[in-house]
Amino acid sequence: FVLALAGASLFAQQPDVAANRERPRMSRSLNYGNWVGKQVMNPEFMEKVGIQSEQAQKLKEEMEKIDARLKTLDEEIHTAALQQADIAKKVLVEPGKSTEELMKLVERIGTMRTEQAKLSTQILVVIRDNLTEAQRKKAHELITAEGQRRLKERMERREREGRQRPGPSGQPSARER
Repeated sequence: FVLALAGASLFAQQPDVAANRERPRMSRSLNYGNWVGKQVMNPEFMEKVGIQSEQAQKLKEEMEKIDARLKTLDEEIHTAALQQADIAKKVLVEPGKSTEELMKLVERIGTMRTEQAKLSTQILVVIRDNLTEAQRKKAHELITAEGQRRLKERMERREREGRQRPGPSGQPSARER
């Protein structure tokens, strides 16, 4: 039981490692900061907000630097996660075996994930620092409206398909009951 619990705990933090051994998993940078960054870099969005060509070029350069580092981190995390899985297999089947190497790797992965979060936040800072107050206001309005539209679309799709997200017990979560 303890072995199963430990294994479940370890692998709960990782993507399906076996399925991802051959290919890197989808970038974790596809979060809010990155989504907003992609919206801002869209030519139609730039036109609506009034972003000028010089501003667009500066945004592009700064975003590309951040994106390159995020991609490198994704690869490093993927490699470390595979190492973690290999070490965990050995540690979890041998009672009393030292977990020091495993825990150092878990800590290293956590540090890299923290750096990812900081870089994603940096995307928002780059946008803030490169837009005028009026442009930031217009961008906020457009992004908020798009986010609400997407949320509504997902909810309608879920209703049409009759799907409910399962909670931790496998049952629909309390807010969906």
